[in-house]
Amino acid sequence: MQPSPEQSKILEKIRKLLRLSRSDNEHEAAAAAAKAQQLLSEHNLTVGNITPEQAAREFTASHAHRKTRQRLELWAHKLAAAVASAFDCKYYHNLATGETSFVGCGPDPDVCGWTYGYLYKALLALASAYMRGPAKRLRATRSKALARNSYLAGAVYIIGIRLEAQKKNTPITPGALVPVKEAAISRSMPALTSRQAAPQKIRDNDFTNGMDAGSAVPLSKPISASAHCRQRLHG
Repeated sequence: MQPSPEQSKILEKIRKLLRLSRSDNEHEAAAAAAKAQQLLSEHNLTVGNITPEQAAREFTASHAHRKTRQRLELWAHKLAAAVASAFDCKYYHNLATGETSFVGCGPDPDVCGWTYGYLYKALLALASAYMRGPAKRLRATRSKALARNSYLAGAVYIIGIRLEAQKKNTPITPGALVPVKEAAISRSMPALTSRQAAPQKIRDNDFTNGMDAGSAVPLSKPISASAHCRQRLHG
C-alpha cells in the first residue's frame, strides 16, 4: 500500500532526521533520533514504512577488525558477544586470519572493536597474573587449564552484566531506530557457519576469583581512545 502524500512528506522528514541521528555531535544526534521516534508515533508509522532500499541509504554497516587468535577460546567468544550487544553490533571470527570482526553502523563498530581489543588484552594479562599467583600451586596441566578457563569465565560473566547495565543506562540507539540498524547490519554480515560449544567444567573458587577481577577491571581506557570513544565509553 502506497503512503499518502502527507505520509510521504512525514517519511521524508523522518529520513532526514535519521541522517542527523548519525551526527558526530551527540546532542544533535540524540535530538534528531528522539524527533524521528516522536513523528513515527504521532502519525502511526513504523520504520517498516521506510523501504529496505531507503533504509539502506540511511544506514550503511561497516566492519572493524581486531587481531586475536586463530582459534578463539570460549571465554573470548562470550566476551565478543557481550561487547557487540552493548554497542548494537554483531560479531564473527575468521579462523583463516585470526581476526574477530564487529559489524555495525556509524562509529559503533570502531568503538566496539576498540573496547573488545582492550578488554581481551586486559583479561589475558589478568589470567596470566592469576596463574602465576593464586593458581601457582596447581601442577597438573589439566588442572591449570581448568583454573584459567574458570577464572576467565567468571570475569567475562561479570563484565557482560556490567556492559548490559551500561547500555540500559545510556542506550546507543533509540528504540524506533533499532530495526533499521539491525537490517543494515544483517545485510552486511558474511555467510557464517557455527557449531555448538562443548559444555565446560567450572572450578567454583576460580570462577569466583574471576568475578572479583571482572568487577574491578575498567570497561574502557580513555587515555588511548579517540575523542569519540572518550565521549561514548564509561568506565
